[in-house]
Amino acid sequence: MKRRQIPWIYQYSRLLIGAIAILGIFVTAYLTWVKVSHNGVCGTEGCEIVLASPFANIGNFPLTGLGLLSYIAVAAMAFAPTLVDPKANKATHNQLNNLTWLGIFVVGTGMAVFSCYLIYLLAFVIKAACPFCIASAIFTFTIFGLTILGRDWEDIGQLLFTGMAAALAALVVSLVFYNTAIGGDLKSLSPTSAPEPGIGWEIQSTSGPAEIELAKYLTQKGVKMYSAYWCPHCFEQKQLFGQQAWTEVTNVECAADAKKNPQPTACSQAGVKSFPTWSINGKLEPGVKKLAKLGELTGYQGNKAFKYDKLARGE
Repeated sequence: MKRRQIPWIYQYSRLLIGAIAILGIFVTAYLTWVKVSHNGVCGTEGCEIVLASPFANIGNFPLTGLGLLSYIAVAAMAFAPTLVDPKANKATHNQLNNLTWLGIFVVGTGMAVFSCYLIYLLAFVIKAACPFCIASAIFTFTIFGLTILGRDWEDIGQLLFTGMAAALAALVVSLVFYNTAIGGDLKSLSPTSAPEPGIGWEIQSTSGPAEIELAKYLTQKGVKMYSAYWCPHCFEQKQLFGQQAWTEVTNVECAADAKKNPQPTACSQAGVKSFPTWSINGKLEPGVKKLAKLGELTGYQGNKAFKYDKLARGE
């Protein structure tokens, strides 16, 4: 009697899944190194924006690190049965084969759902193209597809139930991460201590995509802010932008004793009488401005999902 030929995908699916997981390990390990060390370069502006966004962290842990751990788990499970000789330990090999297939399916389902969340962020929230992120999403979708098609699953009902549970768990985690990121990391914009002499206060807020986009736009339009390091209202304005975005803003330091590029003469010549004061289209606009207001004054039409405007007083 002729034996039924095993489909090629059943024979090579584990190898393919393991190989793709290894590619994912390299990609996420590199992104994690870039994020943690601040020494690497993504190669594209979109990638830099994504890694600088509040969605790139889980607390103090880089989100890319979670992807790295997931890929390591998939690779380990994909190759685990090869460590057991099927001829010498057939029962152990079969049991390990079944358990790891189920494990790959659960992790793969969670990764695929979480990748949908990340693609949504790229397309509709951050609005930046990150080739590494897109490649990783393709890897996870491929792993998920190979897991479904690469084995002759016996109990489809049980598989469907398990998949729905894994997908739901991943969806809940995604929503928690999203709400944490957009919820902001401040209760107040004001400083809580005396300024460090010559330096001021360290910005505590983290920038979102909207803050970074606006900051770059203001610089392109020639907008400047005149400030003094000891001024608490200037600090509040900086907090509205956040750490990453503020580095993109053109700021003129007016305090003569500032340790970094003091320009008191430029401030007096510009007619600055209070801090902070914005220079927009040759007109001075004193006071702390909500980012939405700055956008209105400068004709900004980009992303307006500013994280901290609700904490600002005044305009």
